[in-house]
Amino acid sequence: MVNIRLRVVRISADLGAAVERLYQEKATWQELIKEIRRASGVGIFAAEKIALSHQGWRRLCVNWINHDPACRKQAARHLKHHGVSSLVVLVGERFTIIEPEAS
Repeated sequence: MVNIRLRVVRISADLGAAVERLYQEKATWQELIKEIRRASGVGIFAAEKIALSHQGWRRLCVNWINHDPACRKQAARHLKHHGVSSLVVLVGERFTIIEPEAS
């Protein structure tokens, strides 16, 4: 049995507003992750978790990873690297995103 403990990331109102603003501005995924990391001081995995706690970003990412070959490849690497703690899962031939617990 594997004991996995994921740190729950608390999202401040300012950070939540920044994530929403970047979504509205149609920022790139890289811009979003950089901004989250700058504003909160977290690592890449925690920043991805914060980003994917936003419904709009989560919906966009599901579309990207299932339709863009480069994004699909990145999702597969993420899944391989993080294993059972991954934020993405492969269901049949489609990737989906596990809704992270961030508040």
